[in-house]
Amino acid sequence: MFKKEPHIKALSNLKNSERKKLLQTFQKQTNNEEYSFRTSTIKQTNFNGQKSVGTVYTDENNTPILFKEKHKEQLFPTVYSCWEYPALLPIVLTHGFVIEEHLFNGANLMISGSIPPFDPRCKIGTLCGIASKQAPETVLAIGIVELDLPSFDKVIGETGVAVKIIHYFNDGLSKVFKMKLEPPFVLSTQSKDNNISSKQIESSEQIKAVEKEQEDVKEASVDVEEIAEVLDHFTVSDVDYFITRALYYTLTQDKGLELPISASNFISNHIMRNLPPIDHNEVNVKKTSWKKSAKFLKHFEKEGFLKLKGKGDDLTIVGKNTDKDELKNFVPYKLGCSKSATESRESTTSKEKTSGMMYSLTLYKPFNLAKDLLKEVNLASHTYYTSQDIRSAVSQYISVKNLADTKDKGKVIMDDLLFDMVNKKKKVLNASRIIARGEILHPLLTNNFTEFYQIFKSDDTLLFKAPMKGSLPHIKIITEMKIGRKVITRVSNFEVFQVDPESLAADLRKICSGSTTISESQTFKCAEVQVQGPHGQSIIDHLNKLGIPSKWIDFENKLKKKKRK
Repeated sequence: MFKKEPHIKALSNLKNSERKKLLQTFQKQTNNEEYSFRTSTIKQTNFNGQKSVGTVYTDENNTPILFKEKHKEQLFPTVYSCWEYPALLPIVLTHGFVIEEHLFNGANLMISGSIPPFDPRCKIGTLCGIASKQAPETVLAIGIVELDLPSFDKVIGETGVAVKIIHYFNDGLSKVFKMKLEPPFVLSTQSKDNNISSKQIESSEQIKAVEKEQEDVKEASVDVEEIAEVLDHFTVSDVDYFITRALYYTLTQDKGLELPISASNFISNHIMRNLPPIDHNEVNVKKTSWKKSAKFLKHFEKEGFLKLKGKGDDLTIVGKNTDKDELKNFVPYKLGCSKSATESRESTTSKEKTSGMMYSLTLYKPFNLAKDLLKEVNLASHTYYTSQDIRSAVSQYISVKNLADTKDKGKVIMDDLLFDMVNKKKKVLNASRIIARGEILHPLLTNNFTEFYQIFKSDDTLLFKAPMKGSLPHIKIITEMKIGRKVITRVSNFEVFQVDPESLAADLRKICSGSTTISESQTFKCAEVQVQGPHGQSIIDHLNKLGIPSKWIDFENKLKKKKRK
């Protein structure tokens, strides 16, 4: 319902009688008389979405708690309401990567992606919450049950939509209200007397399913590096998770991987080197649920990731399948301190990183002809690469195809694929097939790759969960004179760096000793803070303190200098 941000009107407070009626209606619909609003003030506003219109109800902090469609009585709780009341709805469990990579992209939950046994209340037409098996009490999506789920003991081989998704964490509804609340993940196996029965958690079938699909676990709550830095001791499932992620990294990002390769070499020189910054004494194959390298590799061969040859423990990896969904959607993470072939890729970020400041990484995703080139050098075509990665891939392609000019090694004789990639946007007939090596990368990136950016905080944590499309935006500061000869300074395009407009306005009132107003920028279609007086440098200094470097800030002073007599 909220794949895109809906248009909303100004919030207005509900009358006390309307508030009570709303609460009674929702209690009756959910058969939960214990539910109550956390705040005495409830607000409402109308929304106009891409395919629906209706009403949203919020608490006094403007956190959306309920919504409904126009001309319909059914009230839908938001994920934020479910976080406050975990027992509000029956919960359907699924895998973390299904939520992160499918539901968060607007897909419905298929029966094959759910995890039985199911709550007996999950009948057709029932409202339910969707949660990860790693955090079974934290609802990340809301939907309507489409199948009689309790009748399914197994889901393998079954087809159909299990739950039609209505709303999910960080969708258009969350964005339009500028929500910054994070899911309260509790990684616990303790069962409680709520919507998830003890049988659902403790059944042997559930335990077998969890053990069988450990490799699919992708934690949605925190980054790999954060888990590694916070936890001192890891459970078996934690170790399985890290080793699995290292395998994904190896198959998609490790340029030093050459097949065929022995199992011992693959584990020691690739899997272990591609772990996040954690103690290798705590995380290694021996401490996984597989215990042995052979079992680990055979498991992923069975799942379709690898192709092996050999018997017993004497195995050789002879092939890999980069078309798996887990690898197509894999996002690289920060590696540990051990030396590896990928250190050169990370050095690009360390050069621009300044103490206490954010820093960025430019990434590229291939399309059309670029995918063909990457396949020629056995690289995944559905992941992100740095310019250095692509430069290496092009060099490898030139070497494999023997395209280097024998007379001048600094030049390349382009084949049809390279020629079309470099000259894609040119309409020059009979263009030369010979090009200098240094002139290949720029047109190749421009014509065949989509640019993304990722911002890192000063402590190396990600600002966004996934790279953002486009080039790195800049904050715009303009000092100008309005009608009436009043000097003002306007600041815009700062929300992308997670700077709150109200907080910024409050800070500037103190720093600049002047009144501030918040409006909408006509240039960027985002919030704009205006302060009285020429305070460009003061605002830049304040943004620097928030971790935003000056090179990401564009300052323009439109005040005309007085001419000297």
